[in-house]
Amino acid sequence: MISWAGWQVESASPHINESIHPGESPEVYVRRIAMEKCLKPIHLARDGDTIFAADTIVVAGEKILGKPADADDAFEMLANLRGKAHWVITALAVRKNGDEQIMLDICRSEVKMRAYSNGEIQAYIDSGDPFDKAGAYAIQDATFFPAENFNGCFASVMGLPLCHLERTLRQYSGYPSTEWAKACQKQLKYTCPITARVMAGEDIG
Repeated sequence: MISWAGWQVESASPHINESIHPGESPEVYVRRIAMEKCLKPIHLARDGDTIFAADTIVVAGEKILGKPADADDAFEMLANLRGKAHWVITALAVRKNGDEQIMLDICRSEVKMRAYSNGEIQAYIDSGDPFDKAGAYAIQDATFFPAENFNGCFASVMGLPLCHLERTLRQYSGYPSTEWAKACQKQLKYTCPITARVMAGEDIG
């Protein structure tokens, strides 16, 4: 997704403990994980390089849904989400290498799942796609097509809210603005109804 606007990036695995602390709310959890990822040292990074990390969770009620442990777990998750609305929350943390001060943004998107059948769930599981996905689904899957009437930040549900990233980066002096919104909508073939409001600073996703 970062390459959509022509950026050159290098990825690094932060290897942090992502266990939920006792009594930790979903939003506090996702913020903490994004910040811990962002603060991990990256040995190849140069001073002044921009480091950003994100964490995305699926929340049904107050329960955080992680990646399914197996096919039965995936089936149960998808069956429980069917025909209902839930939240996808992505926290984004940004800092400059050599500086531990973090800028944090968060995107909350409501996702309504369609009333897919048990057969559709099983076919999707058989494809292998759910197993590395929080909540056991990818909103962009064109065959399963799990959500209906979605009108929020599609990119955030995929894992990286690009307009939120852009508005965060613009807080850095000398940052050359990037056309993330145009690139995102072109790649996803999705006319985002909230881009202007996000870029204006609204707490919307």
